[in-house]
Amino acid sequence: MTIQHVEYLVIGGGPGGTPTAMALASAGKSVLLVEKGPGLGGTCLFEGCIPSKIFRESARRLRELREAGDFGLCLPTQDVTVNWSDVLARKHAILKRRSEAALQHTHQLPTLESRFGQCRLLGSRSAMIQQEDGSELEIQFDKAILATGSVPIMPPIHGIDHPRVHDSESILNIDPIPEKLVIIGGGPIGVELGQVFNTLGTEVTLLEAAPRILGPVDEELAMHLQQRMQQESIEIRTQCQVESIVHSGQSVFVEYTDQAGAKQHHITDTVLMVTGRRPNVEGLGLDTTAVKHDRHGIQVNDILETTEPGIYAVGDAIGQPMFAHWATAQGLALARHLLGQPIPFPDPATNSAVIFSEPEIGIAGLTEAQAKAAGMDVGVARYNFKQDARAQIAGNDSGILKIVFDKASAKVIGVHALVEGAGELMGEAALLVKAGLPIQAIAGAIHPHPTLNESFVQAVRQTMAKANVHKTGES
Repeated sequence: MTIQHVEYLVIGGGPGGTPTAMALASAGKSVLLVEKGPGLGGTCLFEGCIPSKIFRESARRLRELREAGDFGLCLPTQDVTVNWSDVLARKHAILKRRSEAALQHTHQLPTLESRFGQCRLLGSRSAMIQQEDGSELEIQFDKAILATGSVPIMPPIHGIDHPRVHDSESILNIDPIPEKLVIIGGGPIGVELGQVFNTLGTEVTLLEAAPRILGPVDEELAMHLQQRMQQESIEIRTQCQVESIVHSGQSVFVEYTDQAGAKQHHITDTVLMVTGRRPNVEGLGLDTTAVKHDRHGIQVNDILETTEPGIYAVGDAIGQPMFAHWATAQGLALARHLLGQPIPFPDPATNSAVIFSEPEIGIAGLTEAQAKAAGMDVGVARYNFKQDARAQIAGNDSGILKIVFDKASAKVIGVHALVEGAGELMGEAALLVKAGLPIQAIAGAIHPHPTLNESFVQAVRQTMAKANVHKTGES
């Protein structure tokens, strides 16, 4: 059996592991990157954010064609059809292109080696790789970084193991498009895919156990989106508990208890179960080490080191928040720390995210409710996109911007937007929150017209004008 020694073993070639391995190798460290999937990229590339956004883009283009008449365009036919095989082929082509590009980038680093196979720890300084060809390779390492991501949670519901019940990964390979779809779970994945399939012509019903969809999101924005989805004929039933899934021929019966405690059922042909994700640690060999973990993930300290000295973990494997960009930020900070060039580790209070709903929801920093729960005295600068020139031009003027700030210091601590294009606003929002800039700095910045970014200035100027009016009245 071949034995190999490296300074760093990185297990997991996703958005956490790959950038970390490349950063260490760029500094001349010997690094072995091991990925068990079909290529570098992890869940985000192959079973998560990228494939779902490819579907969303096709759905968005279809929606635009249907709305062409609103912009004075007369199409030769209104019978626009979806070639699902072509959509799937486009998805596979993009995933292959991105995965191959990531692998080429690693090949440019002479001290970085990538291997594909299942890796499990044998102890605190050794591991075994079961390679694609069936051979085994033992690795001796000085330090290891665990970046194994997460997997879908499949709750113990009777009938959940039927082929017509999909998780967030298998639904991305579904063929053909389902006629009817029941989605169990009103989080970001359920909302995004619910709107996508609804646009593609599927009859969609969403079942959520909580009082509303998107629990951690700003309530006002989430409720606006929920109403929008219902207007689009997506049936949303909240405060219901799914009891079982019964199969009969080509039909599937989803049985649940509604908010009044009454037994209900919904007939469909396809079910999507998206009730969350859990850290992927099974088969990793953690029991051969002192690494502690629970259902929330691998336990780490403030420098992402596990309870086994010399073994670190990043990304979904250590629990919430589970975002690709968050895993990358953690990995790059860890690499800097290991190289003796430390920078501050990411702070969840300054994280940003986008829910690719229709319209999008952009999130940076704390919501108003989260800030108040933390004991802060906060103010909110608001903006309604109905008055926005760019949104009106695009025909997407339904939305809200909320800038949350600390009243004592006037520093921005959160930015939340519901508008098509919100994702493109979050770069500026993340910078505002990270830097803790005061709202006066926004008011003094000159934004180009007409753009959605002007909403930041307008929101703050309106808030400051109201504050001056109040002060004048008090005097």
